[in-house]
Amino acid sequence: MTESIQRMSPPKNFSVTCFGRGCATLCIQVLLVLASFMLVSPAFSQGMPAVVSLAKGQDWDRLETLLNDGISANAAYGDGTTALHWAAYHDNSIAVRSLLAVDANVNAITDLGVSALWLAAENGSLTITEQLLQAGADPNARLLSGETLVMTAAQSGNGAVVSALLKAGADPNAAVTREQTALMWAANRGHADAVAALVKHGADVHARSLVRRQYVKSEKEQDSNDVYKHWIKQGGNTALMFAARGGDVQSARTLLEAGARINDVNAFGTSPLIMAVHSGNLALLELLLDNGANINGNDSGHTVLHAAILRGNYNAVQLLLDRDVDLESVVLKATPARRQAADYNFHDALIGATPLWLAARFAEPDIMQALIEGGADPFFLHDIKYPGQRMGENFMVEEGKISILMAAVGMGHRRLRLSWWTPERRAGQLSRSREEFMLDAVSVALRAGVDPALENSDGESALSFARARRYDAVAGFLESIGSAQ
Repeated sequence: MTESIQRMSPPKNFSVTCFGRGCATLCIQVLLVLASFMLVSPAFSQGMPAVVSLAKGQDWDRLETLLNDGISANAAYGDGTTALHWAAYHDNSIAVRSLLAVDANVNAITDLGVSALWLAAENGSLTITEQLLQAGADPNARLLSGETLVMTAAQSGNGAVVSALLKAGADPNAAVTREQTALMWAANRGHADAVAALVKHGADVHARSLVRRQYVKSEKEQDSNDVYKHWIKQGGNTALMFAARGGDVQSARTLLEAGARINDVNAFGTSPLIMAVHSGNLALLELLLDNGANINGNDSGHTVLHAAILRGNYNAVQLLLDRDVDLESVVLKATPARRQAADYNFHDALIGATPLWLAARFAEPDIMQALIEGGADPFFLHDIKYPGQRMGENFMVEEGKISILMAAVGMGHRRLRLSWWTPERRAGQLSRSREEFMLDAVSVALRAGVDPALENSDGESALSFARARRYDAVAGFLESIGSAQ
């Protein structure tokens, strides 16, 4: 029960009268209890019971005194918080034991559904988790949001706590609103021990998160052609996809050993292999390839090689080249972009581009050279077409055929220069001149024999483009090549 300060404070004329032997000792004990009450009077003025206040403030000795004198351990604050909540929160197993010994309600919850067991799971405290379970705590309790105790423990990362909950009868496959499970949460956080515990106790490695439709754009500009705006399917991710996205090798290995399907794709068509490239973990990429991942899968509209180039990951490209990846596959569809973020996304202007052309447009000379040495066609021309808008009127922009040399100087849709892995963006990040990136990429293209005189639909060449944008070093280099020829 909850007692206010008025009920526990002595009246003004309060006195202690003793009779018989032991009077002095009794008086001292009573006064100590009253003193304890008075010391927590600020909390009482706000309606917080003494036991709750003392547990919150970690005043364990005084809390023990009150419990020994018979004060109820189940007094609760206005939001439902009890002393047991605070003892679990502070990870004090001795206080938890004392409270349970005087019949503290082990399943008391707050307004949000938080129990002491939830707090123990959040802390990753095996000792307190076991104490509470032995006292009858419900292992299947949920927060009002739907989050289960196993999900909480899985996200915290203590595999032993996850195991304790599952052994006590917790459901390993319970899901929240978006149908995400504890296994997905553990895999996403890279908590391999929790993943192993869940798999051992029957978690479904094939379960998928909720598939939902979302209205997205593939162009960052606020006022853009309506063609850029469309509905797509998102979600449908498995635990392996969450592990790949998080870059956790051990979790992925455990899931594969448990039978996770390596070539499943999510609702948008993205595979674990492509997600692994975005995580940047080369060992994970290699693990998936060794276990049969489809190196040329393109259900998402692009392959893992396209993604590796978009990320500027030279080592990943080399690994893929050693596995006979398709060097001439093209981007088939755009990926969503957020206007307020410089996402790694494929713009509509990149539809039809090969890996080598992408490497040139993103000024990745080392990747360009590796692709050419691997057999990529340096004479490919990307015929750029994409939706445009002027004065509210929608139309199609046709820039014409763009070579890898033209792409290397920045030709091929102005908005691409705002993506992460373009020289304009990386120059600021790495404190280098953007022309350094361009010069190296131009050199690779020229050494491969690309004609510097090629022009786009407006009659613009790589040289005239460089001059117009005052890329003096690049223009000077191209002029010298022309003079030599």
